[in-house]
Amino acid sequence: MDESRRVQVTLDARGYAAVARRARREGKKLAAVVREAVEQHCVVPEARRRRREAIEKLLSVEGLPAPRSLPEWEREYSRLKVGAATGCPDDGEGAGAEGQEG
Repeated sequence: MDESRRVQVTLDARGYAAVARRARREGKKLAAVVREAVEQHCVVPEARRRRREAIEKLLSVEGLPAPRSLPEWEREYSRLKVGAATGCPDDGEGAGAEGQEG
């Protein structure tokens, strides 16, 4: 864990019993079961939501050429990676400028 925070949670008897049963069954501490529940029900869904929103934003952009095949994408990626590493500005030959593969 990067930066942990201490949290105090009060559970009713039913909730505590359920967490305790699972902890015993899985041979874990109660805190580990609670952390896993937070991960599964809060952290993972939030990460999925953020990825989905990023994909939707990317797909909503119109007018940008996109590689049509894996080899074309690899050429474009390499070109941009080399440009970033050398500090050279984009040469204006974006995706799709090289041979169009289908």
